[in-house]
Amino acid sequence: MTRMLILAALAAALGVSAQSTTTGLSSECTSALAQIALNSSSACLSPSSLIPILTSSSNTSIVDSVDSWLTNVCGVAACTNDTLSAIVTNVTAGCGTELSALGFSSTDTATLISTVQEFYPTVRQVVCLKDGNTNCVTETLTNLQDAVGSNLTLTNIAGLVASGNDTNDTSIPSSVTCSNCTKAAYNTVNTDFPGLLDSENSTLQDQCGSSFTGQ
Repeated sequence: MTRMLILAALAAALGVSAQSTTTGLSSECTSALAQIALNSSSACLSPSSLIPILTSSSNTSIVDSVDSWLTNVCGVAACTNDTLSAIVTNVTAGCGTELSALGFSSTDTATLISTVQEFYPTVRQVVCLKDGNTNCVTETLTNLQDAVGSNLTLTNIAGLVASGNDTNDTSIPSSVTCSNCTKAAYNTVNTDFPGLLDSENSTLQDQCGSSFTGQ
């Protein structure tokens, strides 16, 4: 579930990031993302706040930058369905080459729009959860960084997410996984989408106790 918080914060950001500084993209895709960044309706995603994250050096912690992005995103009104539809449409139209490499095609646009619109409210609620005055994603990333013992960068986050494919992975201590923030995130997702996290139940219960996944 710790990885879910990481992915909720970063995948939501990176998936709609609109930075012309992003490398490895076609000119059409870069242009489409730049247009999204410049469009005032995209302020609900605060794309300009992603620049420090996406352009951070390989050994620079991204925790403060993520916290800044989340503060901006959670401090403004949520995206409307029309805005989400426009963003997805523009990304799929401009970044067709990049998306095709991930298995998407233009015929998937309507389904993708519907999926984003369905999950966005829950994802936003999760990434905007707080423990006192501290954003839960920030708290989780900070605790994870302390557990890792080095700066949390995009590179080692990718490694931690990849290791999550092993259901027996115990590299993340229970002090990080079994937090109030994780429990709140689990309950939020499970309430909105019952059964979606069934595969997480046994792992969380083994590490956090049988009552952890209860409402």
